[in-house]
Amino acid sequence: MRLLAFGLLGLGLALAHFAPPLPDAKIAPPSRQFGLPLQGPPGPDTWLLGQLYGNTTGAYRQRSSAYRAGQGIHFGLDFSARCGTPVVAIGDGVVVEVDGPHGSPPHNLVIDHGNGLASLYGHLLERPALRVGTRVRRGQVVGKVGDSQYSCTAAPHLHLEIRDSSHQRFFNPIPYIAADWETLTLLGGFSRGFQRDLNNPRRWQFPDQQPEARRGGPLLNNYAKAWPATLASKPQPSAVANSFADLPGLSLLFGATGLEFTRTPNPRRLTSGGCCVSPLWSPDSSTVLFLDKPGPQSPVALYGVSVLQPGTPRPVLPVAHYNKNFTYALLPGRPSLIERLSDGQLFYLETQGGNVVWSPSSQRLAWNTTQLEGNFDRRRSDIWVAPLGGAPQRVATVYGGGLTGWLDEETLLLTGKRNPEDALRNLETLHLPTGKRRVLARAMALRSILPSPDGRWMVFYVAFDRPERNGLFVVSREGEQRKLNGFGSYRWRDNQRLVYTPLVLGQPTHRLFEYDLQNNTSRLLADLGAKVLNDQWQVSPDGGRVVFFSSQDRNLWVLELP
Repeated sequence: MRLLAFGLLGLGLALAHFAPPLPDAKIAPPSRQFGLPLQGPPGPDTWLLGQLYGNTTGAYRQRSSAYRAGQGIHFGLDFSARCGTPVVAIGDGVVVEVDGPHGSPPHNLVIDHGNGLASLYGHLLERPALRVGTRVRRGQVVGKVGDSQYSCTAAPHLHLEIRDSSHQRFFNPIPYIAADWETLTLLGGFSRGFQRDLNNPRRWQFPDQQPEARRGGPLLNNYAKAWPATLASKPQPSAVANSFADLPGLSLLFGATGLEFTRTPNPRRLTSGGCCVSPLWSPDSSTVLFLDKPGPQSPVALYGVSVLQPGTPRPVLPVAHYNKNFTYALLPGRPSLIERLSDGQLFYLETQGGNVVWSPSSQRLAWNTTQLEGNFDRRRSDIWVAPLGGAPQRVATVYGGGLTGWLDEETLLLTGKRNPEDALRNLETLHLPTGKRRVLARAMALRSILPSPDGRWMVFYVAFDRPERNGLFVVSREGEQRKLNGFGSYRWRDNQRLVYTPLVLGQPTHRLFEYDLQNNTSRLLADLGAKVLNDQWQVSPDGGRVVFFSSQDRNLWVLELP
């Protein structure tokens, strides 16, 4: 009888994985009917939202390999947490698989919730102590967070999927789970952005818009032209230079500096139609830019809208990576193409696809080359520097980290381990003329590192480490370190002031607070009057305004700061 039972169970699993997908009529529509899979509020000592479901940049780069089974997208939600953190069922149901054939190692669990829906919990630390057929209740502990890299130091997280019970259809969990997603997406792990199709950049811009995937179906994201560009990109010499012919270019960005600005109701809307994710500011703080193609006959470009004289956004610049002052454009590829915008002079640089960071003068560039395989916390990254038009030079090697940015013309900021066996990562400076390296902070992982505009201070956070190492910190180049009372998403306002939005669930709007390093004090700065969607907000270079993407109407709004 026991052999027969196991045989029937195996037959049931096989049928489930090769059965036809359930039709919509047999699947309950999303109605926020489920809960979160981890307990308590998010934070550096508990858990944070990591990679989102959908066409993330990380999934796009592996669309033909790791994510091919889900049509090239990341077909689950990742929740970052310390190994051993309890995982709870998102709804009532019956356990139908324990360590089934789903990947997501070391262990996984599937719960059937009825109405055609099932949930999968992947990367569990150990085999769940549940039997197939066991009934579970929403909020019941069903497993423990593990690590996809089997180390509990490289990438500890829970991978959660919502599927149909045939295991053929994968659904975006966000519309199914009752949660404050606007706040949860303010801060977290990795691959937060979404890949853009330059032929239709408005498609799948938002977390809740990400598409359903079907097992083994054709790629959803096999784009002819994608942004950000990938290693396979082959930039052409005319890609940037000839594109300026029909666009106003830099003249629009810098032509508004003499306009008088009259304060208007605060905050105020800049755009309409729900178009404008990933905003960035012009150097003179007068114009907000974003990638767009508003209609079939419109050019794909960086569009701009003036905050001094608002109107219909206009195409301004070709799509490229620009340095801070918009004097150079870079198209990544093999090799990368750099253009000086003042005269169209071209430079080629073999970065092996690394992300290029410009020095303050824009006369030098730095980038990483990183191993593609192996545990994340042991992967080797080589740091390279090259003068504009000159030969690259390797200046450092780290493990489980890489280049963070320039602090001045001669100093780089790095994170990672000097030896792969080290337990903690460093945040350290590298003085290029002497090769001297100075450690400023140590932790298992230092996240979202952001230098101040003058390079004197760095802000970062640590999560899921020892309690005394967890939280939001600022550290000076001289090694002075402070732990801040708040925790949330942050930007520099100027060399001495940091603006942040607290990670507090359930508030009706998002509020901005300001931390003054000179006085070591915090104050409430402003109420946005809405919530920011997917951490889309930026402080203007002059520190006077904030542009943010409102979750209420999915448009860009600007707020004048006191």
